[in-house]
Amino acid sequence: MSPVVLLLALASLDPNAETTPAVAPQTQTPAVPAAEEQEAYDLGEIQAVATRRRGAALGDYEPELVLDEEQLKAYGASSIQELMTLLEPVTRSSRGGSPVFLVNGRRISGFQEIRGIPPEAIERTEILPEETALSYGYSADQRVVNFVLKANFRSLTMQASVRRPDEGGRTVSDLEGNVLRIAGKQRTTLDLEYENDTALFETERDIERSNGAPTAYRTILPKQEQASVAGSLVRDLNDTTAVTLSASLEDTSRLAWQGLPGVQLAVPPSTVAEQLYLTAPDALSRTTDTLAGKVGALVDGYLGDWRWTLTGGYDRTETKTRTGRGLDQDALQAGVTAGLIDPFGDADQLPRLPFDTARSVSSSGNLEAVINGTAWEAPAGALTSTFKVGFDTQTLDSESLRYDADLKASVFSERSLSRDRTSASGNFNLPIASRDREVLGVLGDLSANLNLAYQDLSDFGGLSAYTLGLNWSPWSPINFNVSWSDEQNAPSMSQLNDPTISTANVPVYDFLKGESVNITRIEGGNSGLSEETKRILKLGFNLTPLKDKDLRLTANYSRTEVEGSIAAFPTITPELEAALPERFDRDLDGNLLSIDARPLNFQKAEQQEIRWGLNFSTPFGKPDPAAAARMGQRGPGGGRPGGGGGPVTMRMEGGPPPGGGAGGPPPGGMRMQMGGGRGGRGPAMQPGQGRFNVSLYHTYRIQDEITIRDGLPVLDLLDGAAIGARGGQSRNEVQLQMGLFKSGMGGFLNANWKESTRINGGSSPDDDLSFSDLTTVNLNLFADLSSRQTWVAKYPWLKGARVSVGIDNLFDQKLDVRNGLGVTPDAYQPDYLDPLGRTFRVSFRKILF
Repeated sequence: MSPVVLLLALASLDPNAETTPAVAPQTQTPAVPAAEEQEAYDLGEIQAVATRRRGAALGDYEPELVLDEEQLKAYGASSIQELMTLLEPVTRSSRGGSPVFLVNGRRISGFQEIRGIPPEAIERTEILPEETALSYGYSADQRVVNFVLKANFRSLTMQASVRRPDEGGRTVSDLEGNVLRIAGKQRTTLDLEYENDTALFETERDIERSNGAPTAYRTILPKQEQASVAGSLVRDLNDTTAVTLSASLEDTSRLAWQGLPGVQLAVPPSTVAEQLYLTAPDALSRTTDTLAGKVGALVDGYLGDWRWTLTGGYDRTETKTRTGRGLDQDALQAGVTAGLIDPFGDADQLPRLPFDTARSVSSSGNLEAVINGTAWEAPAGALTSTFKVGFDTQTLDSESLRYDADLKASVFSERSLSRDRTSASGNFNLPIASRDREVLGVLGDLSANLNLAYQDLSDFGGLSAYTLGLNWSPWSPINFNVSWSDEQNAPSMSQLNDPTISTANVPVYDFLKGESVNITRIEGGNSGLSEETKRILKLGFNLTPLKDKDLRLTANYSRTEVEGSIAAFPTITPELEAALPERFDRDLDGNLLSIDARPLNFQKAEQQEIRWGLNFSTPFGKPDPAAAARMGQRGPGGGRPGGGGGPVTMRMEGGPPPGGGAGGPPPGGMRMQMGGGRGGRGPAMQPGQGRFNVSLYHTYRIQDEITIRDGLPVLDLLDGAAIGARGGQSRNEVQLQMGLFKSGMGGFLNANWKESTRINGGSSPDDDLSFSDLTTVNLNLFADLSSRQTWVAKYPWLKGARVSVGIDNLFDQKLDVRNGLGVTPDAYQPDYLDPLGRTFRVSFRKILF
């Protein structure tokens, strides 16, 4: 057939017309990969297939990283929840938001819907830029992670693991179970988990206290017990509509000890009061019980070519805290003087101050509708639009009973806060130039994005946001994107209304005195917080330089300016105390007694950084021809690799929406591809080969400054200022990940390096603190025992079993903090900053079916 006849045939293509094949019925068509949604149009000898990569995310932005089934194996993860921990370096947004999740290109009802799904059920994982989030009605500070699940899969997975540091003292035991069934568009999951963590005490680490306070009965990490259950159900209502129901319940209990209570006590016959620490550890203990439940529902489908989603959910969290305030010194002294109490005898006889109690109940309900589709056809492509409207309501009720030493009585306080919010947003993607359509083709592919959002809060009034973006690919290996966002954000309910809690014996470094002291730290909500305004400029670059290699280079520059920045209370420094003297309580001798560490608004915060790196993946080793032949015989559709004799298959990108029923080829025209194709970059992994992954990212921070108040010195976190307990902000940070997998065995390495920092302590250089650079390396090794056929033959229960050994902080590196005299202050002892150090983990996982 001549090219002219071919073009005429394609131009007159009618997907609803009945045609008679010109090929013999027994001739097979080469199989189209299952990873693509397709609709075939028979043209005699020519078979045209409209394809769209199955489960692809909306929008014009290409994924910054795609991990197929074989690449995921190199991570050795047991669930999506564990996989996301390993993928943190590549899912981190420079804009500060946490990632959002999709399944098969669609929104989900909540993370509880997918958290326990095993990686074996994932066909591929796509990580997309923040601009993609706008197409789903999310904010522009969140990267998108899209999990494309296999079309058919079922499993029952059990796992038991134990973690313990090299220095001992703490054991973490964990039991997990997951049931998963995927049958086309239907999915059922159930997750069960139980975890028990033993307490870690200061006496089990190299902790010293120069002020004479004992280290006994002080926990660095509390005792914890946690149990959870979660499940989800996905079902089709009809050909175009599906419903998802999900729920989770989690119960957590923690017990911490703050040390032995100290009293000034005169023990007869002496009349001189001495500082004594009495063995009554429960007097300074703290228990925290939290019960959290979530339910979510999602209905989505199609109206013609428009995809709509309706989500709703309800969350409730109840937290109860009971904190010991120590011994009643006056009652104790009176009892000892009268000979009625032996201070070194039965601890239960020692009079205690009333315990502080706090209780908070937070609840929220939400309802949101999102619709996405093509508004109209422009010369360079379709104008796609996303519209979202939503309503949510939140309540936070808190009450506390705190002992007042001046009143010598407990004082009850109660607060209740509620917030109703209505919101609306619109997102628009407009192609400006297109190579394929020959519209300003000299520019390549160019599209613009506009997002407008508004929300009205019952306690803050109206808040607005907008984002402008450009996405440009002058030719296929290169992509540039630029965006500007301006948004207003209100403080969270917990930042406003959390109950006030006082914690005694908290070690801090007092720069004014140049010493480590134990103080009372006050935490909770701050009802005086105001909204913040955040402006972000982002410039991005992506390059895939080698056509036959899976190599991607990325670089992003971001500049963030936040007016009225809402932040946690920073590390105490002379500059901070001078700016906020009301937050510090000292006695007449200048000794620091307590800090009010509730959140606050800074006048302004400014940040600039460049983050660049690469992702590379390649198969290695020699293919196994016998295994390849066996796979070819049972491949999709029974087609033979290569070969001729059948009709030519043509692909046209676009096609009908997933689950959307029949429809013609994409209105924006067709992009044709001859033959089968892989739908991905780089060489495929053949049977008998292994897979090697590597990602390397470097972050260079140009600016990180905070202005607490107008007229006060600017805090330069890159040059002597700090807002955290681990020093200032590192100017340079490097993250490296490497994975290796072959024949059922693999390993994954995660390394992170942060540059050294310092804190200016005052007028004397001796008061300055220097924080060393820090390199941490985590290693995970795993073996799929099923791949050892001789073992399985002898021990059938090994089928589906996997053993993994993990080592966190492989080289046992800890932050080293020194003052100008070369001395480590008590509050910055290495075992305070990292009490676990090198930690080993052993787990046994079995897929029962």
